[in-house]
Amino acid sequence: MRHEDDIPLSDEERALAEKGEAVVLAAVSETHAPQSLREAIERERERAQASSPRASFLRRHLRALAATAMATAALAGVVTALQVGSESAAPSLAAVEAVAGLEASQPPPAPRGGEPPVLAARVDPISFPDWRKSFGWTAVGRRSDSVSGRGVETVFYRNPEGARLGYSIVDGEPLGERPPGRPVTRAGKTYHVARSGESTLVTWTQQGHTCVIVASSAVPDERLVDLAASRNT
Repeated sequence: MRHEDDIPLSDEERALAEKGEAVVLAAVSETHAPQSLREAIERERERAQASSPRASFLRRHLRALAATAMATAALAGVVTALQVGSESAAPSLAAVEAVAGLEASQPPPAPRGGEPPVLAARVDPISFPDWRKSFGWTAVGRRSDSVSGRGVETVFYRNPEGARLGYSIVDGEPLGERPPGRPVTRAGKTYHVARSGESTLVTWTQQGHTCVIVASSAVPDERLVDLAASRNT
């Protein structure tokens, strides 16, 4: 009797396995937070189970890939820690944008009032805005990540139409990488607006920190720039 593992993979199964490998390689290259790695791998594992009649092979295959990714990420952390006296490489904008597009892992921060109103969440001098009254966007969750050794705080908002956005602020100095997209100037400050699939990205520097908004492309670009510019004074 032929063992299950000896049965050749179909083209569909091979494509799914290769897709899982690509997810792992991308995750390791950016060295995202372990939670982000687990979320991406888990999504691919579930898709593989739903799409293949011979799912046990794919489950084992993706579990092995996940273990390899986590071990590689842990090793990268050890290597960084051993580099005494040197600074960690700054995270890429693509990694920060990926975090802003994830799901919330914590409840939303509470309103703190003020004028303009803010939430009980901040990164150094920057408090996350409370956009309920002025723009109709309500905070619905938050998450905290470490990307290439830098803290990234994200608050998620939703508008009355159900559109969602993630607003991330990177701890520390602004990233040196040039933001993607076209520049838009408001009150002497520049915001870069780009499209990525079904999302719109807005990137800018505020009070010495890189800020990123990732929102549904259904939200007009100008409206997203309005949100970014509302606190960038």
